[in-house]
Amino acid sequence: MVPPSVIAIGEILVDFIPNEIAVLKDLDSFQKCPGGAPANYIVGLARLGVDVAFIGKVGDDPFGEYLREVLISESVDTTNLVKAKNGERTTLAFVYFDAEMDRDFFFYRKNAADINLTSEEIKSDLFRDVSFLHFGSVSLTDEPIRSATFQAIDLCKQRGGKVCFDPNIRTSLWETKEEMRTQIELALEKVDIFLPSQNELEFFYNEKEFDEQKAVNDLFKKYPLELVVVKKGKEGCIIKERSGHFLTIPSFDVEIIDTTGAGDGFNVGFIFGLLNDLSLEEAGIIGNAIGALVIQKKGAMTSLPNRNDLEEFLAKQNIPIKLK
Repeated sequence: MVPPSVIAIGEILVDFIPNEIAVLKDLDSFQKCPGGAPANYIVGLARLGVDVAFIGKVGDDPFGEYLREVLISESVDTTNLVKAKNGERTTLAFVYFDAEMDRDFFFYRKNAADINLTSEEIKSDLFRDVSFLHFGSVSLTDEPIRSATFQAIDLCKQRGGKVCFDPNIRTSLWETKEEMRTQIELALEKVDIFLPSQNELEFFYNEKEFDEQKAVNDLFKKYPLELVVVKKGKEGCIIKERSGHFLTIPSFDVEIIDTTGAGDGFNVGFIFGLLNDLSLEEAGIIGNAIGALVIQKKGAMTSLPNRNDLEEFLAKQNIPIKLK
């Protein structure tokens, strides 16, 4: 198998997407979909033709076998997808809408397999040709997955790869917000590319009135980041290099069916742009394009486009970006 150029580590789970918009207690039916932000991300890049691998752990149960088969069918290297041996179960997440009709998640993650991935279970030779390692804060909530994630970060840096971090904050998975902030701040000390949403950027901003550009500049002052990309939904994204100017990239006006996985789709497109040696502005356009394609279908991983889908979308939008 060709060595992967991009690796993701963290949770892979089953999303149950509701077939109607309602609060959780009133929902009657769901659609089963493969999910987990790092898994969505790595499948998205695989569909674009990138050589990728996933590091994680699933239960020795039907859901775990289902997820393994999904990754294999998507041409993802699963040599480091570990099967649990001690009765841990595959994580499940039920998507629902709260009282304000905002999307949220209800997790079944006690005694979960993904939490129990250990540093010793990571295959170091997987990193020999790595360009990017991607992870999120869900793999920082518990031990031993937390230490395994930092082990993967160190292996990536030893091989000259870049570390990408999408915080993907899920407060319900943490004991306290203070612990969450502490672990995320420790991770940011080792990150090259930070990919928060606008709401997540506000989480890191301690002053009373939120100032977007000041918040980004403060991140550069506090952490050794190379690049910050803020995902703003309908408002597109902003991009800032440490020594560069702010770039604002508008979104695409498309019909919204389901926003689940839109941020993962953006991450896919942005990193794909960098792999294609595009400018930061062009990479942001590709990120917004894949995000736009994702929200026009139901589900996260299931809605990710292939290369032909992306090229057709760019052509319809009269965007003359050439991909490798």
